[in-house]
Amino acid sequence: MEFKYSEPVTDFSDGLMALKAYHEDFLGRGEQLLQLAFELKAKGMNEAYANQCMGMFCHYEHANHLHHQDEEQALFPLLVGKSALFDGMIERLMLDHEEIEAAWLALAQQLKQPDAITDFENLQRLAIDFEKIQREHLTREDEDFSPLVKAELTDEQRKAVGTKMAELRHLAV
Repeated sequence: MEFKYSEPVTDFSDGLMALKAYHEDFLGRGEQLLQLAFELKAKGMNEAYANQCMGMFCHYEHANHLHHQDEEQALFPLLVGKSALFDGMIERLMLDHEEIEAAWLALAQQLKQPDAITDFENLQRLAIDFEKIQREHLTREDEDFSPLVKAELTDEQRKAVGTKMAELRHLAV
């Protein structure tokens, strides 16, 4: 079986909408990740679960990194220095990215080698920790940050964010 990353976004014409689509993908996939971890703890590893582990690994390995680049290279530069509020929020979101990446590294070590997983309780704990940090970050962005960003950015700036996101993926817009 071949595991390949599938981009969750197809339309980059509005960067804020593309970021929102990523958030929705992460929230849904987070639920799938937790379900997988709980099932593995209850039933143990089999080929289907091993394939799901590899699929999760392939997706998150690409999607998390790309999403953080999107924000750090395409969105945040347009907002830095606009206000102390934006600067503080961006600093907090950047710290979240570091936490998410650290939690992902621990979980990724397990998911990328499903046949070597022996402690399903540890895998479940790592999945819960990762998903919790990710979900809290997405909630912070969606509820606190995004409404301010929507009010601040022009349609042209939103388009520029999407164009930069497409460039990071080597796609034409």
